[in-house]
Amino acid sequence: MSIIIPGQSEAQQVQLPGQPFLKGQDQEVIKERHDINATHEAIQQMLAGGTPDWFKWPHDYKNFVKESFAAEKEISNKMASQYKWDDQEDLTNEAARKVNKIVTRDFIEKKLKVNGIKATIFDNGWIGPGGVPTVALFCTPPNRTNKLRPICYLDVPYMWEWSVLLLDAHGIPNGEKSRGWRTVAVQLVEKEIITEAQCHKIFGVPSPNAISARYFRSLWEKRNGKRYRDIEDQEALGQSA
Repeated sequence: MSIIIPGQSEAQQVQLPGQPFLKGQDQEVIKERHDINATHEAIQQMLAGGTPDWFKWPHDYKNFVKESFAAEKEISNKMASQYKWDDQEDLTNEAARKVNKIVTRDFIEKKLKVNGIKATIFDNGWIGPGGVPTVALFCTPPNRTNKLRPICYLDVPYMWEWSVLLLDAHGIPNGEKSRGWRTVAVQLVEKEIITEAQCHKIFGVPSPNAISARYFRSLWEKRNGKRYRDIEDQEALGQSA
């Protein structure tokens, strides 16, 4: 490598050890690495029919693209409608579902441990689909004090009574926006940490309505060991008793 010091001729350049000086002329990188004539020819071919419409009227083409995207989204939404849940309007009703908030630590101490449920939580570092931090709940099964059973995740630092459903851009269910403590209660029953009777005693029995329908259906499915179907669905399939 050589360094030219201002005021010195080429012969007076400082030569660094181990770096040979290579003489040569400066090169125009674009001309050396790019075929200028080929580029000119390509541009002439593109403009052979005159200035393209998309260049002369860019706003019209931008609007066309936006309308095309909107039309495609409408088609996608129609295709996605078959994957929507009948009750998702109730499951996304935040005003009705975000009630009776409880601090997650109080839920562990005052709802579980006070009622004889041996429970612990682990910081799993996972952020829920709705962007809420979570912890993992583990409990000791009845009569198996040397075991820990994974239950589900809990929102922190608090939980509302009812989970709120998260929808994607097409209105299809895509996880939970927030985890409700009633969902945790159902998981305790499903994982056989407590019975349904204990669940009602510890957490109380909610009023039967559209908001609590999924809660009661989940308990019914655990109690009966099969999927729940509405009477109307059973009659349509000829399966009603």
